[in-house]
Amino acid sequence: MHKAFLVATWVFTAVAASGLRPTVNINNGTVVGVDLPQFGQSLFLGIPYAQPPVGDLRLRPPRSINTSFGQLDASAYGPHCWSAFTTGIDDNTPFNNSEDCLTLNVIRPHGLFENTPVPVLVWIHGGGLTTGGSADLRYNGTYLVQASVANGNPIIFVSINYRLASLGFLGGKALAEEGSLNLGLRDQRLALHWVQENIANFGGDPKKVTIHGESVWFKIVLHVLSHVDLCLTVGGSSVHAQIIAYAGRDDKLFNQAIVQSDTWNGNFSLPDASIYQATYDSLLAETNCTNSSGSAQLSCIRTLPIDRFRQSSVGVTGMLFDGDFLNVPGVMPAYRAGNWVKVPFLVGSNTDEGRTFAPSGANTTADVEAIMGLLVPAEHISEALELYPDVPGLGCPFNTGDFQLDPVQNGIFATPGAQNKRVAAFVGDVLTAAGPRWLAQEISSQVPFWKYRFNHQPYAVTFGVEDYIGHFVEVAYVFNSQNNDTDFWIKNQFHATYLGAGAPIADRFLGVSMSRAWASFAATGDPNNANVSSKLHWPKYSEGGENMVWQTQGSVIEKDKFREEGMKFIMDKVFF
Repeated sequence: MHKAFLVATWVFTAVAASGLRPTVNINNGTVVGVDLPQFGQSLFLGIPYAQPPVGDLRLRPPRSINTSFGQLDASAYGPHCWSAFTTGIDDNTPFNNSEDCLTLNVIRPHGLFENTPVPVLVWIHGGGLTTGGSADLRYNGTYLVQASVANGNPIIFVSINYRLASLGFLGGKALAEEGSLNLGLRDQRLALHWVQENIANFGGDPKKVTIHGESVWFKIVLHVLSHVDLCLTVGGSSVHAQIIAYAGRDDKLFNQAIVQSDTWNGNFSLPDASIYQATYDSLLAETNCTNSSGSAQLSCIRTLPIDRFRQSSVGVTGMLFDGDFLNVPGVMPAYRAGNWVKVPFLVGSNTDEGRTFAPSGANTTADVEAIMGLLVPAEHISEALELYPDVPGLGCPFNTGDFQLDPVQNGIFATPGAQNKRVAAFVGDVLTAAGPRWLAQEISSQVPFWKYRFNHQPYAVTFGVEDYIGHFVEVAYVFNSQNNDTDFWIKNQFHATYLGAGAPIADRFLGVSMSRAWASFAATGDPNNANVSSKLHWPKYSEGGENMVWQTQGSVIEKDKFREEGMKFIMDKVFF
């Protein structure tokens, strides 16, 4: 760490001890934050970046704040945006929720000055565009900032809220005609503009902004194998959406990207596709807003009490082709056509993500065919069956031999099936493993590109069926999560791994190594500039097509060739 930075840290810590709160002047007023002297950080929480999207602004693109709010108490996170109206793990019920939710948070280390700005990491939470928020302690940026300081290359961490579910991603012809689609993505975009306009006042460099996201959300519900309902929405693809927005127009909002567990092929649907129009039509019918014209219907919807709106707008929502923000057929076609902002990438996925997303209950080849038919053109299903055979020892969770999962894990029931592992291997490769490999092969010759595979089974996930290396389990290690609130996680059904005192030393070291690599990439454009005692050189993908394999039993570099034939089939015959 630089001597000047140490001196400045001491000065700011002394100020914090005196009881004075940190203040920063921004375009709309003065924000008054809170100091964390034990971490040498200042937090500015719950800062509004848009006008409240309520009343007549409900279901409209976000609008910048054009007035001063004077002095703002920025000592607490703002409420989460309302989630999908469900019961259970898709709700934001443990948190304060509001329609007035478009806020962001800034965590900065002490000792930053405007004349020596530092890079910025902007976290866009996952949750399938239906749930989640920045107040979730699993996304506490304090430890990533701490990692950056330990590297000797400090960063500022920014996290944002954006509208979710029917308030942020409702479809339908009327909204398309009005230009009010993909509102959650537009919220994210406005937050990135806010960063450009204001982050320098916090000591950040607006020319060095990394956007960072995690999660693909994919759900196949099998009530019985004869009735399959498919629902697809992507969460970590928010990062991809910003990169390909406006057909890859570079608005100079960011210069790097981190994508965890998401590069899916699905093309964007049209806003009046039946499954999306049905959600809108149901909202009208349930609320007696069935006026003759689209504008009158929308006016009626905007006057509804929020509870009535949410209860009546249950259905499929998501990213949609709008001919404006999303003006390309899909993520992969945009990259193929060059319609993307040319930035360095850090991308990867977890070994057993099919364990998380695949439906259970497949006992016969016919059952497997029914599931594959949702993802593979009919003429290629036989080839898929050959490449993903009925051999449990080759299935997911991988490296577990012929072992079949207990149908009840941590209190959750999963339908037993002799071919569950076969299905999980295929679904996981389609959704989270083949996409990053495809992206690496497609663009790593054009931009710096680092790829990883997370291959560690956490010692505990607190709640849920993620007893293997499934979806989301790497997040705790990237954030080096030290928040121990086990009772909260269990009560609210959240997957969480605690890496503070009491966790196995190997897990703690892995959290330190990964968080410092991620912070190094954000700060320097290279994950290898991490200050750890022992480390491997993580090669760029263009140097030999290799992954960093993160694991406690000794991280390694591997050729990116696992399940090579199956992945090539997916890239050639499934992706389009």
